[in-house]
Amino acid sequence: MAKIMVVDDNKSIVTTLDVLLRKTGHDVDVAYNGDEFLDKVRDVNPDLVLLDIMMPGLKTREILAKLNDMKLKDLKIILLTAVRMGEDEVKELKTKSNIVDYITKPYDLDDFLARIETALK
Repeated sequence: MAKIMVVDDNKSIVTTLDVLLRKTGHDVDVAYNGDEFLDKVRDVNPDLVLLDIMMPGLKTREILAKLNDMKLKDLKIILLTAVRMGEDEVKELKTKSNIVDYITKPYDLDDFLARIETALK
């Protein structure tokens, strides 16, 4: 299946998503903050990144700007957030990066998995 990278500072969320995605046949790598993610992303070369919005350290917009500078054009990103985002904000982020979707926590597992599969197509 696909190579998915989970980026979240909450270790229990990372562990849960790691187990869930492996059970559905995906190869999973993880990072616990933006710096670690940026250090690993080129080597891991994921098909999809599940990126938490609220992490200590680098802010989401900084991470996305650095990804753009790295010229990772084919990298697809789904933002994971506990905060509802406005339509305009989502549109703006999508135009500046490879964001294909955003999922609000807590999420329904069936919907979550369906949206990942849609993003991977």
